Amino acid sequence: MALSKSTISSHRFSKVNQEEDRRLWQSLTKGNELAFSSLFKKYVNPLFNYGMHLYPDREEIKEIIQELFTRLWLSRESLKEVEQVNFYVFTCFRNALFQRLKKIGKVSFSDEYENLEIKEQSAESQWIEEEKMNALQFNLHNAIDKLSPRQKEVVLFRFYQGLDHDQIAQVMGISKEGVYNLLSKAISMLKSRLKDSRKFF
Repeated sequence: MALSKSTISSHRFSKVNQEEDRRLWQSLTKGNELAFSSLFKKYVNPLFNYGMHLYPDREEIKEIIQELFTRLWLSRESLKEVEQVNFYVFTCFRNALFQRLKKIGKVSFSDEYENLEIKEQSAESQWIEEEKMNALQFNLHNAIDKLSPRQKEVVLFRFYQGLDHDQIAQVMGISKEGVYNLLSKAISMLKSRLKDSRKFF
């Protein structure tokens, strides 16, 4: 299960995608290896990019993803039917990530993730530089990296994974109003930083 280097891409889930995911999920529960492989390929990079934004340790994130899908396969016969597979998968991954970080002493479950260790420069920023992405994309990702952990997380869920406010609230364990507040502040900060960055180009 190799992970490819890729930047975050918009991964909006239309009704067609959701229906496709449900069919794959149902096939997975019946032991269809091709369906399992298709789900893994579809979600591995979005999960990896999301995880790297929260805790940029490539090997740790890869291991958590592989363990998650291994558990899904081993428990396939007991899996329940889900309406939105992306919501379920990201919820499971987020829980597994924070359980792992808590276990190794990298994070405490405070509201603002005060003890979460974020490296000064993420691997994704390095990839963007290596691949010579355009200035706007570079600045956007840098601006997102400078958001607080919770602001960053809500932006990733809303604009990159296409979750709605209710789903984000459930995944993050906060109120819907809290999601609105975090998103509003994050957008204001991103606008300000992107506006300032344009002065240098």
